[in-house]
Amino acid sequence: MKSLTASFIIGLFILLLSSSNANASLLVVKKDGEVTWNVLSEEDTALGIPTHSYLEVKKAGEVTPSSTSVITLSKKNDKISLFVDSGNEKRELDVTNWQEDLLEIEERAEVQKLKINLNEGKFSLEQKGIIAVTDYPLTIDSKSAELSLVTPSGERFVSIFPLEAVEAVLRTKLITKAVNPKIEIVEKERELQYIISGEKVFNILGIYEYSIPITSYISASTGEILSVDSPTWFKYVKFLFV
Repeated sequence: MKSLTASFIIGLFILLLSSSNANASLLVVKKDGEVTWNVLSEEDTALGIPTHSYLEVKKAGEVTPSSTSVITLSKKNDKISLFVDSGNEKRELDVTNWQEDLLEIEERAEVQKLKINLNEGKFSLEQKGIIAVTDYPLTIDSKSAELSLVTPSGERFVSIFPLEAVEAVLRTKLITKAVNPKIEIVEKERELQYIISGEKVFNILGIYEYSIPITSYISASTGEILSVDSPTWFKYVKFLFV
C-alpha cells in the first residue's frame, strides 16, 4: 500500500510539473504550422519606419540559439521547416509533425500580439481578426530585431503589421470600412505592400447610403498609401472626401 501511495504521489508530481511547462512559449509552431507570438512596435507612425528595440529568441525546438540567431520558417509542398542559423552552427528542423511548442520569442517594450499560421496553403499574419496572407517565407533576425519576407527579388522588411496597415488607410478616410478581414501581402515594383479591399460609404441626407469599392495598396515598410484602385469619377473628386 505504501509503495502504491508513493508511486501515485510521484506520478502526480510529474504530471503537474509537465502541465506547468506546457504552452509556456511566447511563440509556438504546432504540427499544423500555427505560430503565435508577441511582437512590439515602439512607434505607431504611419509614414515613419518603426524600429524594434530588442528581440531575443529564447527557444527554437531542440536548439537553444544565441541572441544573434537568424530563424526562418518556410513551407515546401507539405513540409514545414524551421532553419536556425546561430553563426557557428546551422540547423534545419522538419517541424511538420512537431507535437510540442516549437519557438519562443521575447520582445521588450509595448507588446502587440501577432499570430502566424498556415491559411489555405499560404502563411498568414493575424492581428485582432485582420489576416494578411502571403506565399513568401518568413525570416526573423534576432540581432537586428527585424521581421522580413523573402520575395523573388530579395529580402523585404515588414515594419508595418496588418492591423497598422488597415488603421493607416482608415485614418485617411479614403475608405469607410474594410470589406474583408483577409488582406494580401505582395511585391509590386520591388515594394512589399498590403492589398486592402474596402468601401467608401456616402451618407445621402441621412436616409440613404451609397458605397463604392476601393482597393488600397499600403507599404509594408512605412504604411504609406502607394496607389488606389477606385471608380474613375472618384479619382477626380476624392480630395473632397478625405
